[in-house]
Amino acid sequence: MNARMLRYGAIGLVAFVIGLVAFLPARVAAGWAEQMAPVSLGGVTGTVFAGQASYASGPGGAVENLQWTLHPAALLIGRLSADIRIDSDINGFSAEVSRSLFGATTLENVTGSASAGWLAKLGGYTFLPLSGDINVDIERAAFDDTLQFDALSGQIRLGNTRWELLNPPVQLGQVTTALTNTEEGVQLTVVDSSGPLALDGQITIDNSRRYRMEAALRARAGADQRLGSMLDQLGKADDEGWHRVREQGRL
Repeated sequence: MNARMLRYGAIGLVAFVIGLVAFLPARVAAGWAEQMAPVSLGGVTGTVFAGQASYASGPGGAVENLQWTLHPAALLIGRLSADIRIDSDINGFSAEVSRSLFGATTLENVTGSASAGWLAKLGGYTFLPLSGDINVDIERAAFDDTLQFDALSGQIRLGNTRWELLNPPVQLGQVTTALTNTEEGVQLTVVDSSGPLALDGQITIDNSRRYRMEAALRARAGADQRLGSMLDQLGKADDEGWHRVREQGRL
């Protein structure tokens, strides 16, 4: 057997294996995934490279209508990469997800929206006193299995917010925060606020899950009078009318 025949034989074998995997039913791969990780997939259809599940659940909660498209070329450099999409109660979320053999996970172009209540239930919380719509636009997030970030950039916008513990609810407005990764940890910084509540400040979460929050709040002209009463409970306002809050603890 000459070198040319060996080369063609190797090419044919690789093509056969790729074709076999490409058409492997997704439900078979889902069974393997459930044996290796604490996840459960239901209603799985399609193939390993392009499939969907009616639901996916794990320790952190459950999502519906998960769809994925794998990128086979990434396997050649030791990465598992895919485009994914999940439903939410508003517009759903999409992202490019990749994971290396060394345990590093990268999310890119994460976009989508959901209600604060939907996301709270996903995290295991049955009730939030604050309601609103959350819009996510994350350019890139890279982290390891302990959730220590190597990179993070993007924005989270909270709109149509209301304080639900009063009847009728108190309108608060909209807030946009920037997500960054610094030497101190992950930072969420308010870059814009509009509506009845003026808000400025920053939250820092370090690698040990300790957080530090510094915020300044005040009611804008024309706001619901009850909003001013709520802010007075935070303490006396300064000469410029801001109620300043400093908190720290562990998540």
